[in-house]
Amino acid sequence: MSQRSSGIFPREGFNLDDAAKITATSTGTDAPVTLTACKTIRVIVIGASGIDDGGTNKVTVTLGGQAVVFNAAELDGNGVGLAHVRGTLCDQDDNDAFITLGGTAAVDGVFLEKVE
Repeated sequence: MSQRSSGIFPREGFNLDDAAKITATSTGTDAPVTLTACKTIRVIVIGASGIDDGGTNKVTVTLGGQAVVFNAAELDGNGVGLAHVRGTLCDQDDNDAFITLGGTAAVDGVFLEKVE
């Protein structure tokens, strides 16, 4: 079980430490954990801005070949969004984790957390 975070969401126990942060913007960068070994992976987007619904202004987080798209509808008023990906859906030969910002989209941080 991951250690409780001392970051933004300490009460909820989300792990927003630097070791879980995704900074890569292209393929070829391994995720901080083996994705297929995870039952569920929580994706946390913090401080997203410049995003609309259904247009090109979006945040896409790619985990092991699985794309998780954050449009305005998936974010709260502070630009925070949560999504979950099943580890078994990730490609066993592709442990990449990276973000793609479309159009005017920007983020303060994108984090992964292994959910037991």
